[in-house]
Amino acid sequence: MRLHFLTLVSLIGSTWAADVPVPVVQEPYHKTVLENGYVRILDVHFGPGVTTLYHVHDVASVVVYLTSSKNTSQTWGQTGSTPRETTPGDSRYAPYDVTPLTHRVTNTGTTPFRVFDIELLRPPLDQPFPTPQASVPRWEQKRVRASNFVVAPGTTARLKPNSCAHLLIGIRGEFSVEAGDAGAVAPGRRLEPQQYLFFAPGAGAILRNRGPEKAEAVLLELK
Repeated sequence: MRLHFLTLVSLIGSTWAADVPVPVVQEPYHKTVLENGYVRILDVHFGPGVTTLYHVHDVASVVVYLTSSKNTSQTWGQTGSTPRETTPGDSRYAPYDVTPLTHRVTNTGTTPFRVFDIELLRPPLDQPFPTPQASVPRWEQKRVRASNFVVAPGTTARLKPNSCAHLLIGIRGEFSVEAGDAGAVAPGRRLEPQQYLFFAPGAGAILRNRGPEKAEAVLLELK
């Protein structure tokens, strides 16, 4: 009887512990793949039917969607959940430093759910952005500006060096990345879907689409 009681207590304790929110960097499906003075990239990737632990977002972030999927977000302490659909190449700014979010996510679709959750680690700088790298930025916030680079087959796009750091995230197609001003990358580098490249301030590059279809990448300009 005592053994059964201890087992029950252990199970109850484990269930309770599993429901206690954890920092986002400790959530098992949020894996840190890059951290420097500008950003911390969390690669969030899980299959159909999977639910994350409750976790806390409290750092200003950019979310870049990498797959088409259906999912729900349930806020800690609430019974309902919010359905969402994602499209590769979409991005949004999340001011978690102002309004933290504690939630868990369930993949309700039939395809993998994958995003880059990019935490912005530098404080905002009181200076304007340089001339946009792309003709029409998607959106702009105090410390980050987002654009979508679309390059036709057999053509190139230039990443111009300026005072910003740049984070380039592959969405579709394949780029060969050639060193530009200041030699930003090693020769022969490529950017494929669901991969990223970080460029320090003052570094440039030439992005060449060698494939038969258009290639697309999300570009984040970081003050």
